[in-house]
Amino acid sequence: MIRNINKGQTLLVKGPTRITILEGKIDVFGKVYLPEKKSSSVSQSQSDSVLIVPSAQTYPLYAMDKSKLEIYTNIEENLKVIEENSIPLKWIEIKDSIIEELKQKTSSFLKIMVLGISCGKTAFIKYLANNLLKEGLKGGYLDSDLGQQIIYIPTTINIGSINDYIISSENINSEKTVFIGATFPKGDYKFIVSLSSRNLIGDYIAKNKNLNFILIDTDGWIKTEAGILYKNFFIKTVDPDIIVVFHDDTIEELKIIEKNSSISRKDRKIYLIKEKNKYFYEKDKEERRFLRQSQFSKKFEEFRKISIPLNNIKFIKTEYDKEEDQIIEKEISVNELINLPYHYVIIGLMTEKSELIEIGLLFTINIEKNYILLYSNLTYKQQLNVKKILLGSLRLSTKGNHQGYLYL
Repeated sequence: MIRNINKGQTLLVKGPTRITILEGKIDVFGKVYLPEKKSSSVSQSQSDSVLIVPSAQTYPLYAMDKSKLEIYTNIEENLKVIEENSIPLKWIEIKDSIIEELKQKTSSFLKIMVLGISCGKTAFIKYLANNLLKEGLKGGYLDSDLGQQIIYIPTTINIGSINDYIISSENINSEKTVFIGATFPKGDYKFIVSLSSRNLIGDYIAKNKNLNFILIDTDGWIKTEAGILYKNFFIKTVDPDIIVVFHDDTIEELKIIEKNSSISRKDRKIYLIKEKNKYFYEKDKEERRFLRQSQFSKKFEEFRKISIPLNNIKFIKTEYDKEEDQIIEKEISVNELINLPYHYVIIGLMTEKSELIEIGLLFTINIEKNYILLYSNLTYKQQLNVKKILLGSLRLSTKGNHQGYLYL
C-alpha cells in the first residue's frame, strides 16, 4: 500500500512490516531515511531507503518532510499515525546535554548507563547512540540484558563498537562475548553479570583508543530486595559516570537505587525521565518469549550435530567468590552430571584459558565410548581447542524452544 505522512507526524509501525521511502525524509531513532537515488553523484544505499520492522517490534517513523511510503504488512492495524514526534522532549534534552558534555570532555570517555523497568531502555539507547554517531563521537555498546539481547543471543552479554546507526541487531556486532547460560540474573549470576560487564568494558578500552563513550544497557530486574542488591552491586562494579533512569514514583526499589547511586559517587550525573512515553509499545510476556526463541532459532540454524572425544575435557560452572570478589570456576563431575537432566542444556565451549570459542547445546555424554555429542558449528580446529564446557542453566530445543532447566 502507499501511505502519505505529513511533516511533523509519526507513523508507528509494528512488525512484520517492510517500508520503502519513495518521497520525503523519515527519522527513526535518530537515523534518517531518504528515497533511493536513481541518478546522482552521491551514492545512496538501499539500507537508507528501506526499513524492515521485525515481528514483535514497533518503530516510530517521524516525518521530517512530507513523505510518501510504500508499505508491505499483513495487518493494517500494525500502522498508526500520531500528530507529533513520539520521541519525548525529555529524551531530546538529555541527549543534547550528554552531547555537550562529551564535546567538552577531551581527556577521557564517559560510561552512560540506562536503568528502568521494561520501559524503553533499549529504544533510548538506540536514539542516543545514533545521535552521538551523527555528531562524530566514537563509542561502544555494552548489552548486559541476558533475556533481551540486541547484540547477540540471550544467555550472553556482549560489547561492540557503534560504527553504524543502530535500528536492529543487524547493525551492531559483538566484539567480545561472555557466556552466562541463563536469561535471568538469579543467584550468583547477578554478581557474575556485573563483574563480567566490568571486564568487558576494561578489555574494550584497552583495545579501542580515543573513545568518547560507552553505552550500557541493563535488564529490568529492580523490584524485590534481590533486585536492589543486584543493581547496587552492578552500579558499584561498573561505575557509570552518567545514569539515565526511567523513573516511576510507584516503585520504591527504584528510588532506593537512585539514592544509593547518588551517595556512592558525588560527581555522578543522574537524569530522571519521569514522564511516561504514551507511544512506547510495551511487549508482553509472550512477545518477549517469541523474540528470545527467534534469536536462538536463527543462531541454531548454523549448527549441526558434532561428536568430540571426552578426553581431558572439564565440565564447569561459574560461581561468585564473595571474599575475593571474583568469578571462579567449579568443576562438575561427569558421573554427577549424567544423573541430572542435562540433555539440550545450553553450553559455552571454551579453551584451557576459559576463552569462549562458541555456543552449543549438549546432547549426550557417553562415558563408555568416551565421546560427547553436541549441537554447534565448531570447525575441526576449534574442536581440538575445546578443553572446558561451561554449563548453563537453560535447556532448549534445536529450534530454540524452552525445554526446562539444569540445576547444579
